[in-house]
Amino acid sequence: MRKLKGIALVLVMMVTGGCMMNAPDVPAFEDEFTREFMKSTKEVEEGFYLFESKTGGYTIWFPENAVTEPAYYYREGDQRESLSIKELYGDNLIYRARLRYEDSPLTNSIDTQLTLLSSYVNYEGKYEEFQYENNTYYYAKSVFEIDNEPKAYHFFSYIKSNSFEKSVKFIYEVTCYTFEEPCTIDVDLQEEHALKLMKAIEFQE
Repeated sequence: MRKLKGIALVLVMMVTGGCMMNAPDVPAFEDEFTREFMKSTKEVEEGFYLFESKTGGYTIWFPENAVTEPAYYYREGDQRESLSIKELYGDNLIYRARLRYEDSPLTNSIDTQLTLLSSYVNYEGKYEEFQYENNTYYYAKSVFEIDNEPKAYHFFSYIKSNSFEKSVKFIYEVTCYTFEEPCTIDVDLQEEHALKLMKAIEFQE
């Protein structure tokens, strides 16, 4: 009987943890907290892996060199979740992507949701609306300046599922890791990367 229990335990460990035994040698899998979200060790595209919300409400393509920040993680059942993704790269650059997921009839109140998003980033302008796959996007961007010098660039959107009462507020910020050292931000490249991540959001039933 003990032998059978031992075999069963090994089988359970193989099923639950075996998929990560040969995990890629990249920060997304090396970081213990981030690894909990990774759905597969197989790339969805070069440099990206499938990341699944702990609510089960959505997935996103996750950059291999990025990690999540436990200090900024919050979850309220399967209805709400907040998380922060960051990556340090290049010469003194860092970006953060902050995601706020919600599963509620309130997600249909677009004006209210955009007002909330604008308040998070201190934005007073209009949003560009467009469709991609099965989502509607309300997208905008802004620049944070000090002494008339750009210090950070924000790309943000309210992403609303066309099939479910689900949404994600997505705020992408890129800046110098430290202002004591020079850095060059390729704004077009950063916007392209931000939109790539936003468009990779797929809501689950």
